[in-house]
Amino acid sequence: MKIKNPITAIWRSDASRGLKIIAYSLLLVFVTSLPLIAYVIFGPSDGNPIGLGLLFAGGAMVAHVGFFIGLLMLIWDHYFRK
Repeated sequence: MKIKNPITAIWRSDASRGLKIIAYSLLLVFVTSLPLIAYVIFGPSDGNPIGLGLLFAGGAMVAHVGFFIGLLMLIWDHYFRK
Protein backbone atom coordinates (compact mmCIF):
# COMPACT_ATOMS: atom_id res chain seq x y z
CA MET A 1 0.00 0.00 0.00
CA LYS A 2 1.45 3.33 -1.05
CA ILE A 3 0.82 6.35 1.17
CA LYS A 4 0.24 9.60 -0.73
CA ASN A 5 1.82 12.85 0.29
CA PRO A 6 -1.07 15.32 0.74
CA ILE A 7 0.95 18.29 -0.48
CA THR A 8 1.87 16.67 -3.79
CA ALA A 9 -1.65 15.28 -4.11
CA ILE A 10 -3.05 18.81 -3.90
CA TRP A 11 -0.35 20.18 -6.23
CA ARG A 12 -0.98 17.56 -8.93
CA SER A 13 -4.77 17.68 -8.78
CA ASP A 14 -6.90 19.16 -11.54
CA ALA A 15 -8.53 21.66 -9.19
CA SER A 16 -8.41 25.39 -9.84
CA ARG A 17 -5.74 27.62 -8.33
CA GLY A 18 -8.15 29.07 -5.77
CA LEU A 19 -9.16 25.65 -4.47
CA LYS A 20 -5.52 24.62 -4.18
CA ILE A 21 -4.71 27.71 -2.11
CA ILE A 22 -7.72 27.06 0.12
CA ALA A 23 -6.63 23.44 0.59
CA TYR A 24 -3.09 24.55 1.51
CA SER A 25 -4.56 27.02 4.00
CA LEU A 26 -6.60 24.32 5.68
CA LEU A 27 -3.53 22.09 5.77
CA LEU A 28 -1.56 24.92 7.41
CA VAL A 29 -4.17 25.30 10.17
CA PHE A 30 -4.10 21.55 10.77
CA VAL A 31 -0.30 21.37 10.92
CA THR A 32 0.06 24.36 13.26
CA SER A 33 -2.62 23.03 15.61
CA LEU A 34 -1.05 19.57 16.00
CA PRO A 35 1.67 20.55 18.53
CA LEU A 36 -0.88 22.30 20.75
CA ILE A 37 -3.29 19.37 20.56
CA ALA A 38 -0.48 16.93 21.39
CA TYR A 39 0.57 19.07 24.36
CA VAL A 40 -2.97 19.19 25.70
CA ILE A 41 -3.38 15.43 25.37
CA PHE A 42 0.05 14.26 26.55
CA GLY A 43 1.50 17.22 28.46
CA PRO A 44 1.18 18.13 32.11
CA SER A 45 -2.20 19.21 33.36
CA ASP A 46 -0.88 22.45 34.88
CA GLY A 47 1.23 23.51 31.87
CA ASN A 48 0.96 26.78 30.00
CA PRO A 49 2.07 26.36 26.35
CA ILE A 50 2.30 30.00 25.34
CA GLY A 51 4.66 29.35 22.44
CA LEU A 52 2.45 26.63 21.00
CA GLY A 53 -0.56 28.90 21.27
CA LEU A 54 1.30 31.65 19.44
CA LEU A 55 2.36 29.16 16.76
CA PHE A 56 -1.25 28.14 16.23
CA ALA A 57 -2.47 31.74 16.25
CA GLY A 58 0.13 32.80 13.69
CA GLY A 59 -0.62 29.82 11.47
CA ALA A 60 -4.34 30.51 11.70
CA MET A 61 -3.84 34.15 10.70
CA VAL A 62 -1.70 33.24 7.70
CA ALA A 63 -4.21 30.54 6.73
CA HIS A 64 -7.09 33.02 6.89
CA VAL A 65 -5.23 35.33 4.51
CA GLY A 66 -4.61 32.37 2.19
CA PHE A 67 -8.27 31.38 2.37
CA PHE A 68 -9.33 34.92 1.48
CA ILE A 69 -6.91 35.03 -1.46
CA GLY A 70 -8.11 31.62 -2.66
CA LEU A 71 -11.72 32.76 -2.40
CA LEU A 72 -10.97 35.90 -4.40
CA MET A 73 -9.23 33.79 -7.05
CA LEU A 74 -12.26 31.49 -7.27
CA ILE A 75 -14.59 34.47 -7.70
CA TRP A 76 -12.25 36.03 -10.29
CA ASP A 77 -12.00 32.81 -12.29
CA HIS A 78 -15.75 32.21 -12.18
CA TYR A 79 -17.05 35.67 -13.05
CA PHE A 80 -14.35 37.61 -14.86
CA ARG A 81 -12.16 35.08 -16.64
CA LYS A 82 -13.56 33.34 -19.67
